[in-house]
Amino acid sequence: MKARTGRLPGARHTRSVSSHEITHLIHVYGLIIVFLGAGLQAIGFPVPGGTALVAAGIDASTKNGLPLIGVIVAGALGAIVGGSIGFAVGRWRGERLLLRLGRLFRKKPERVQQLRRDFQDHALAPVFIARFITGARNLVGLLAGASGMAFRGFFLVTAAAALVWSSLITLEYYFAGKAILGAPTWLQITLIVVGIIATIVSLRLLRAGRNARVKSPADAADAAE
Repeated sequence: MKARTGRLPGARHTRSVSSHEITHLIHVYGLIIVFLGAGLQAIGFPVPGGTALVAAGIDASTKNGLPLIGVIVAGALGAIVGGSIGFAVGRWRGERLLLRLGRLFRKKPERVQQLRRDFQDHALAPVFIARFITGARNLVGLLAGASGMAFRGFFLVTAAAALVWSSLITLEYYFAGKAILGAPTWLQITLIVVGIIATIVSLRLLRAGRNARVKSPADAADAAE
């Protein structure tokens, strides 16, 4: 008999999805989760598409796991489709969204429009690079659509970036999974501990870099305008 949770009927309950739950969903539902995770993230939703791809790459390294090529294709297609939808949303109502974000970060409308024009003139490299940056890949489609970038150029760059991104992550964790599964127990534990430490250090470095950018002279000048 299941114990009652004590939650009131109709009460809302929200929580983040853990990595263990993502791994379980990947193993059960397979490539659909990879496609949806990458796609929803590219549209702009706060969905861990990269984590889904990591879990799928590890699952592919196990016996009776997901097909390796299928994982790569599902991740790339999800990112392409989601990015295209995000582009369409940005073309539809992106300017209003950008101005709202500008007010949130204390940027004047003139400054936002200038950044928008700069992105339109030099968008190819940022669109490609954004695919490999957590957070940036959630918004790059919206920004490209709002900036007036040609869809053909956006689609080609997004497709190339999505294929490289999906391939690199899947293969990295596929071979990492193979190495861990074939290693002695002591080495498996060591690799897991090293991975946890590396993740913590990376997060701290990212936070330090973000704080440094906030305190940079350029940001101070913008705030003084």
